Amino acid sequence: MSQPGAADADAPDGPAQRAILLFAIVSGLLLLVAHEALEAEAAWFDGRLTRCLWFTLAGAWPLFAALSVQRLADRRYWLGVAAYALLLGYLAFYSGRAMEPRSVAVDAVALPYVWTLIASGHVLGAWFAVALRRQGFGYPLLFEAAWRMVSTLAQVVAYTGAFWLLLWLWAALFKALGIEFFHELFALPRFIYPVTSLVVGYGLVLARTKSSLGDAVHLRVLALWRGLLPLAAVLALAFASALLLRGVEPLWATRHATQLLLALVFALVALANAAYGKGGEAAPHPALRWLVTAALALLPLFVALAAWALGLRWRQYGLSLDRLWAALLVFIAALYGFGYAVAALRRAPVWLAGIAPVNRAASLIGAGLLLLTQTGALDFRAITAHTLLARGAALNDEDLRYLRWELGHPGLYALERLQAEGAPATQARIAELLSKQHRYDPDRIDSGGPVVWRQPPTQPAAPEALVRAAAQFRDEFDRGQGEPCGAPAECWLLQASLVRDQAPVWLRVRLLSRPAGGRIELSLFRPCGEQWCADDTRSEPLSADQMEALRAALASGDFAVEPPKLSDYRIGARRFRFPLPGPDAQ
Repeated sequence: MSQPGAADADAPDGPAQRAILLFAIVSGLLLLVAHEALEAEAAWFDGRLTRCLWFTLAGAWPLFAALSVQRLADRRYWLGVAAYALLLGYLAFYSGRAMEPRSVAVDAVALPYVWTLIASGHVLGAWFAVALRRQGFGYPLLFEAAWRMVSTLAQVVAYTGAFWLLLWLWAALFKALGIEFFHELFALPRFIYPVTSLVVGYGLVLARTKSSLGDAVHLRVLALWRGLLPLAAVLALAFASALLLRGVEPLWATRHATQLLLALVFALVALANAAYGKGGEAAPHPALRWLVTAALALLPLFVALAAWALGLRWRQYGLSLDRLWAALLVFIAALYGFGYAVAALRRAPVWLAGIAPVNRAASLIGAGLLLLTQTGALDFRAITAHTLLARGAALNDEDLRYLRWELGHPGLYALERLQAEGAPATQARIAELLSKQHRYDPDRIDSGGPVVWRQPPTQPAAPEALVRAAAQFRDEFDRGQGEPCGAPAECWLLQASLVRDQAPVWLRVRLLSRPAGGRIELSLFRPCGEQWCADDTRSEPLSADQMEALRAALASGDFAVEPPKLSDYRIGARRFRFPLPGPDAQ
C-alpha cells in the first residue's frame, strides 16, 4: 500500500491502513452473522433490542473508526473510538428498547434513529479528525475534514458499485455459456458479505491515502455549487416579493409551508457555505455580493414564517411526533439563519467571514440536540405520548392507534394507563389494539356492534352470501381505519351489473366520516361459485360537502352504471371508474 505523501498529511499510516481493512472485514462478518440469524429465525437474535445493538455496533462503529484513524499508536484515537462505542451502545439500547415490546411500528423509531446517527456521526467525525491532528479547531480544518468524509464515502460507494457491476457481467457471460457456477456463487450471502466488506475496506484505504484526489473532486463540486448561489438568491428575493404582494394565505393553504420554507433556508445555507469555502476564496463581483447579501439577510424572515406556519398547525391539530421534529429543525434553521444574516450584513475584510463561528457552534448544538432526541432527556415519543395521555377521554380511535403504533414504548405505556383509568368501552378498544401483533391485522367484526347495511329504495335485497362476504371483507383501507359499518362509517350495497346478461355484480360503498371531510371506498363483488369474491377496490378522499352530496345521492337511489370499455359507476354527479374484466375489456 502506498505511503502518504506530503499532500495527504492526515492520511493513515501503514498499520492504520491494515486496521481499516480489519474494521471492514469484521463489520462484514458481523453483518453476515446477523443475516444468517435472521434467515434461520434464531431465538437469540429475535429481539429488536438485540438487533438494534448488533447492527449499530457492527455498522456505525467500524465506519467511524475507519474514517477517523490516522495513527494506531495515538492513544487519543483509541479513547475517542471507545467513547463513541459507549455512546452508540447507549443510543442503540434506548432506541431498541423503545421498539421492542408488542410489535410496535419499527419505522417510527428506527428511521429517526438512523438519520440521527448519520447527521451526528458526520459532525462528530469531522471534529474528531481535526482533534487528532493537534492543530487546533480552525474553521478551514473543520471544513476540509467534513467535506473529506463525504467525498471519501462517495468514492467508496462508486468503487464498490463498479466492482459488483463487473461481477454481474462476469456471472452473466458465463451463464450465457451454460456455466451457472459463478451466478450461484456471487448470489451466496457467505460470498457477498465478506467480499463486499473487503472491497469497501480497500476502497477506504485508497480514498484516504489518495485524499488529495478526493479534494480535487470536492473542490470542483464546490465550484459548481457556488455557481448556483446567485440563482438561489434570486429565488429568495423573488419569493419574498411575491409574499408581499399575495400574502401568506396561499402559502398556508399548501399544508406544507414549514417544509418548503425550511428547504429554502437550508438550500441558501448550504450554497453560502460552499461559496465561503475555507475562507480564502475570492469574493464575487460586487453586484453578485449585494444580491447574495440581500438574500441571506432574509433568512430570519423565512425561519420566522416557518415557525409561524408550524405554530398554526400545532394550535389547530395539537402536538405530534412530526411537529416536534419540525420544531427542532426550525430551531436549527434559526441558528444558521440568524447567524448567516448577521455575517452577511457585517462589514469584514473577508466576505461572509462571520459564518465560520456560526458553523462551528450550530453544528455542535444541532448534533447534540439530535443525540438527545434518542435519549430520555429529549425523547419526542415520550413527550407526545404524555401530551396525548393528558387528554384522557377526549382521545379518539385515531389517537389510540397513534399511541399503539407510532410512539414505541412510551405510547404503549400511555395506552396501558388509559386502559386502567378509562371507561369500559375505551378499555375494550385498547385491549383489542394491544392484542394485535401487526398494524394491519383486521379488527374484530363485532368490535362496534352489528354491521349495518344500507341500500337504495328501488334495489332488490342483497343475497345472504354476499352480505356475509362483504361483512368479512377487510381491504387495505379497512385495516388502516378499523371502524365497523355503522357511524362514523356507512356501508352501502349497490347492484351494478356491467354488461347485459352478465351475472349480477355488486358494489360495496363505504363512507368514512371525519370532522374535516372523509373518504369513500368502493369494492366490487362478483359471484365465484357459490360464494362472492372481492374483485377490485378504489378509494378517494372527499370534502365534507362531497360526502353530504354522495350520501344524499345514495339515499335517493341516484346511482347508475355506464359501461363503455371501462365501467363508470356514477353516484350523483360523481363518477368512479373500474376496469372491465375478461373479454369485455378488449
